[in-house]
Amino acid sequence: MKLIKNSFLFFYAFVLCFSARNLHAQQIKDSISHYYSLYINPKGSNDLKKAYTFFNQRKEVNNQKKDTTKLVFNLRILASIEYKFGNLHKSDATAISALELIDNIKNTNTTVEAKIGVLNHLGIVSYELGNYDRALDLYDRVLKIAKNPRQINSVLNNKANIYRKKKNYRLSIEQFEKVYENNLKFDDKLKIARSLDNLGLAESKLNYTNALDKMLAALKIREEEQNIDELFVSYKHLSEYFTDRKATKKAKHYANKAYKIAKKTKNASYKLEALSLLLNADNQLQVIEFKKLSDSINLAKQKNENMFASMQYDYMEEKRKANEAKLQLAESKLDEEKQKRFKIIYLSGGSFILLSSIFLYFILKSRHKKEKLIEVYKTETRISKKVHDEVANDVYHVMTKLQSSKTINEDVLDDLEDIYTKTRDISKENSAIDVTENFNEILNDLLLSYRSTDINVITKNISKVDWQKISNEKKTALYRVLQELMTNMKKHSSASIVVLAFNQSEKLTINYSDNGVGCIIKKNNGLQNVENRIKTINGTIKFKSQVNGGFKAKILI
Repeated sequence: MKLIKNSFLFFYAFVLCFSARNLHAQQIKDSISHYYSLYINPKGSNDLKKAYTFFNQRKEVNNQKKDTTKLVFNLRILASIEYKFGNLHKSDATAISALELIDNIKNTNTTVEAKIGVLNHLGIVSYELGNYDRALDLYDRVLKIAKNPRQINSVLNNKANIYRKKKNYRLSIEQFEKVYENNLKFDDKLKIARSLDNLGLAESKLNYTNALDKMLAALKIREEEQNIDELFVSYKHLSEYFTDRKATKKAKHYANKAYKIAKKTKNASYKLEALSLLLNADNQLQVIEFKKLSDSINLAKQKNENMFASMQYDYMEEKRKANEAKLQLAESKLDEEKQKRFKIIYLSGGSFILLSSIFLYFILKSRHKKEKLIEVYKTETRISKKVHDEVANDVYHVMTKLQSSKTINEDVLDDLEDIYTKTRDISKENSAIDVTENFNEILNDLLLSYRSTDINVITKNISKVDWQKISNEKKTALYRVLQELMTNMKKHSSASIVVLAFNQSEKLTINYSDNGVGCIIKKNNGLQNVENRIKTINGTIKFKSQVNGGFKAKILI
């Protein structure tokens, strides 16, 4: 039963340690959830900055751990935040890093979803950078692996926007009509508004009569939903609509609304677009010509910079494919390495179990030793009581009867008295000791009880010992050991001076010495009992003596 109890205590300690690790993991999950919420629903740019800092730190941690799945997750969020801040090239490079990681791990549902997300993001960035052909290629790659109707619809919407930018308005309208019909099935208000707005803008380029109605209907939905990003798009498209029709006042009205959002969100890309809308609304030929030239130069520069990132990815893609054959050949070696690792893991597990067993063994051994020591004291006390109650009392009754007898043998009476004295002494030596309180006085009384006209007992520093630091088991053992030494001294040494010096630092040291006749050290019953008692409390005792040279003992506990 005790073994089961101790095993449970050890297991409980292990569970506590494991629970602490789980608690730390849960705290990390809670932090990720909090900052992900700031990223998804930011109240301002400061929330996005906090989320960016946090996920950038997580990226470094997961990169060191070589946790590719989590690393891809971090990179996707970082790329998205960079896009929201208008840092398109940085966003593109970050997304390409995520795509390179995905391409080097096995396909699963999770990795396919991640790849769709990254390709779609790169398509959006390419569109913003004016690299329409690259964007269309990226979206076609998504359509090859996407199965989710919502994902497919989103990609079709993005392709339709590119066709509009390429001024292929009829193809753009066809795509937007499909997207709008699909969004009606999904019953997503913001997506319905987005497709309706895009469809209206595309139709306005071909002067469809109901184009403006669709764009205003989309604006109404977005105002109800209070989505800042979506409102910005509506204001931008409406400004463009009225600019095309040279309705300067209305064009400026919506351009200014877009500019207010840009200033509120501190989005540099939004601000640049809004200012561009204001310039276009003025309809000044020189300004428009300057803007077109500036945009053309910037676009060319952007394409060149983006092309480098794209070429770098294409190079890495070709390199990856070339290495696939080598990787397949290396799989057998990797399997062997895995087997070796499994063996190491099993060996480590076995070693842990072995060490735990050894640790448990010593705990149980120490507990058993303590219980055995307590049992010994109980046995001694029980025997002492029995000797006193039965043997000593019986001898005393016999002595009383003999004393009342008319004929009495004095020698027999003396012998009985001697037996009675010895029996009483044995009982006293092994009687119960209360060491819980005032142990200093109890021990001092014991030592001084051996003082007589012939024997001087001297104690040094006994009052300086902090007995509260010493367990009751050790105090009981020490009491018995000193009692045994003092009894041996009184019976055999003929000593006139006994000195006991106490010293407590990390351990308690007691030096015993007397000026008796000494002896040749032989561990008879008395000394053997003393040594056994000290060992039971993990202490040590050393004896030193010679004939006519006194007796010394050093106790360390």
